[in-house]
Amino acid sequence: MASASDKAWNDYLSGNRLERGEDCPPDRETAALFYRRAAFRGLPEAQHALAFMCATGQGVARDEAQAVRWFQAAAEQGHTSAQHNLGVMYAEGRGIERDEQAAVRWFYEAALGGSADARSWLDGQAETG
Repeated sequence: MASASDKAWNDYLSGNRLERGEDCPPDRETAALFYRRAAFRGLPEAQHALAFMCATGQGVARDEAQAVRWFQAAAEQGHTSAQHNLGVMYAEGRGIERDEQAAVRWFYEAALGGSADARSWLDGQAETG
């Protein structure tokens, strides 16, 4: 019997193939359904992918507040790209009230995880601060 983790990874990988159109025509709506199942099972990669779709309106209705919630869920599990994207949402006030301190926190976490984009944002803040 497959574990919840295995099911989450299978759903995530199915969603990823559908989103990219790997061996099939791209189908972002169905990809979002697979990502959502994996995201509810706690898989940070799926939470990040679903958040990005919510933020951009690809395959789902654009909902930046929902994107923030999914970015947050993945970021709290240490997902570097989600930490960076959550920082962007806070810095730009997208889907959540603009909060420079929260943005810096998440960019810092992402930079610690190896995100060059987050490091660049932090360096830019230091130059203007």
